[in-house]
Amino acid sequence: MHLHDESEASQHITKSAFFQARKQLSHTAFIELNQQLVANIYKTKNQYKTWKGFRLCAVDGTSIRLPNETDITDYFGFQKGKANQADCPMGMASVFYDVLNNIVIDSCIRPNNTSERYCAEKHLAYSTQKDLIIYDRGYTGFWFYMHHIQHNLSFCIRAKTNQDIVVKDFIASNKKEALVTFQPGKQALRICKEKGLPVTPVTLRLIRVDLPNEIEVLITNLTDSVKFDVSIFKSLYHLRWGVEENYKRLKQWVEIENFSGKSALSVKQDFYAKIVAANLTSLMVMASQKTVLKNTKERGLEYKINFAQALSKMKHRLIYLIQHAHEDIASIIWRTVRYIGQTIEAIREGRSAPRRLKNIKNNIHFPAYKNTL
Repeated sequence: MHLHDESEASQHITKSAFFQARKQLSHTAFIELNQQLVANIYKTKNQYKTWKGFRLCAVDGTSIRLPNETDITDYFGFQKGKANQADCPMGMASVFYDVLNNIVIDSCIRPNNTSERYCAEKHLAYSTQKDLIIYDRGYTGFWFYMHHIQHNLSFCIRAKTNQDIVVKDFIASNKKEALVTFQPGKQALRICKEKGLPVTPVTLRLIRVDLPNEIEVLITNLTDSVKFDVSIFKSLYHLRWGVEENYKRLKQWVEIENFSGKSALSVKQDFYAKIVAANLTSLMVMASQKTVLKNTKERGLEYKINFAQALSKMKHRLIYLIQHAHEDIASIIWRTVRYIGQTIEAIREGRSAPRRLKNIKNNIHFPAYKNTL
């Protein structure tokens, strides 16, 4: 390969010049680029998977380990470690994620002390009335329910079974489902007033899900028990696991915690750029998967694209796509789609890997992740 008509590598841009130029690039450019990408993905309804007509989404937050640099820690802060651990520079990341199509609809990285519900509220600016949004236990709250209801958004949230008296009474009743009325407390009244939300009592549906070692309760505003039978909610909530898998991909394979700079700006640039790269990969996988299903329909098992391999391939193809965008871009994209479709794996139902949750709360130093080549 020849660059600048020279056959050997040479440095034309100094480190200082690159650093100064990078400071002029706003991280919001990558946010806007992702918004355009996402908007194009959902333009045609039959191009993406849905659940009973809903775009099935999940919101979840995670801690992001950051370089221990002054500009970064001044902005993002630290997370306190255990007695034998040093405090660790951390940021709070959150995603609004399409679990059926592996698309990050919106994302953010904020200071470590940011509330997950605050992030979720900001994500909802990118939601539609055709979304069903699934949440874990950290998102319950009267004002949060009312925010969805005011904007005609459907939700399903896992309840905290050891706190709310309404939920405790429901568990004690041994009913499979019930319509219950939630009243705002003093704090909820204050927050609703600040946010301009209604404070009238709200009737929601509770769903009991019996698991091997515990009882799970789901809170939803899908109150039509004919259209949404109680039996479908266990598998529905299980689909939320897709957002956890997304974080595994981002941390292990995309290496979203591997930052290339020493400033808060560089952290944001890298974070949002990698979200775009992950979404581009998902888009290529969506296109490849259709061909895979067609070519493997006679086999005993269903097959899917190996996402780790897809990301690995896209790492090398992204630069090529950018460099040759002025050429026959459609042909280049379809060659990439076929290339990604070469690595597939069988889907084997029923496999599980139990999570080790004991003493994990403040364990902020984890083993190294496996990366893609």
